[in-house]
Amino acid sequence: MIAPPASTPTPIPPTPIPPTPVPPTPIPPAPVPLTQVPLTQVPPPPAPPNLVPLTQVPQTPIPPAPVPPTPVAPTAVPTRVPTIVPTEAATPTAVATPDPSREVQEQYCDTAVAPGKVALPPLLPEIKVTPPDSTTQPTPTTGGPHQTGTDPVPIVTAPHVAVLDEASGSLLYSRDPFAREAPASITKIVTTIVALEREPDIHKMFTTTVSSSALVACDGSSVMGLEPNDQVSLETLLYGMMLPSGNDAAEQVAYSLAGSRDAYVSWMNAEVARLGLRDTHFVTPSGMDADDHYSSAYDMALLARYAMKNEEFRTLAAAKSFVGNDYYMHNLNPMLYSYAGADGVKIGYTDIAGRTIVASATRDGHRVYVSLMRTKNFTGDCTALFDWVFKNFTW
Repeated sequence: MIAPPASTPTPIPPTPIPPTPVPPTPIPPAPVPLTQVPLTQVPPPPAPPNLVPLTQVPQTPIPPAPVPPTPVAPTAVPTRVPTIVPTEAATPTAVATPDPSREVQEQYCDTAVAPGKVALPPLLPEIKVTPPDSTTQPTPTTGGPHQTGTDPVPIVTAPHVAVLDEASGSLLYSRDPFAREAPASITKIVTTIVALEREPDIHKMFTTTVSSSALVACDGSSVMGLEPNDQVSLETLLYGMMLPSGNDAAEQVAYSLAGSRDAYVSWMNAEVARLGLRDTHFVTPSGMDADDHYSSAYDMALLARYAMKNEEFRTLAAAKSFVGNDYYMHNLNPMLYSYAGADGVKIGYTDIAGRTIVASATRDGHRVYVSLMRTKNFTGDCTALFDWVFKNFTW
């Protein structure tokens, strides 16, 4: 028997299986090129020694480019030009920055004393002084008072002191009296006596050329108040020098009598040489500071002693006030108002010189001079020294 053929089975569709999600493989971020680092994160290189770096200008940060990065050209870094600190070797070739105020000041100096010009005051708080070639000794004298008292010499503020007897010229007390110092306006002692010797007619009239306002703007001068084209007598100019210590009066006297400042100053130095003084040399008629304008406490005492032999000078030095040619003046010497017997002579002051004075006082017919350089107390120092001399010396 033959078996029947097998029947074909009906196919069964497969059940769909959802695919299992495969996590993406992480892709590492691309390295940021060095050119993308913000410039502000790079510290500036240290300044080399002896160089002053310029002010750093902050750079605008560049944000990082998205991934993948787009190439960016490196930003050019500006070259820093350091400022070199001047050294001694570089000073001669250095170009000074113009000082506008100094230039304006110089314009006033150029117009202060027509037709001459006044030098600008020194910038540094000192002047150059030629040192002596040998030590100065006081002039030998005979006679003079004898010290009979035993009181100690008073302590004073002035480092340079000379106390002089008029009759004999004896140096009664001194402290570093030969040091060459800026004398300031006690210079006018010589300016005045030279004028009296060169022009005996003190009533002679002059047309002024000096501008006191320009002179004040030039160097801060003390003035009597002259302006160009005034009509002023020599007498008024001399009082203008000795009482209010007018630098304008000193400049006007120099020009009116000698024709120029330099010519007049040469007369002053000739007077100094004739008197044999070794530690005095003048550059200005007013006493304003200048290189090689110097004197000493001892020399100034001798110059005052010489000038006070002139009767007209003694009148000028002792006057407390004066009115002439519509100018009113009073004396700046404090000793004339505070010390019995005080009769001269002149005070001075500049920033470089400090306070200077030659004072004179007469008691029982004996005149004594106290000359001080760099005193801090006109009245106190002079009073103490005068009192000590008159109490402890016998003529």
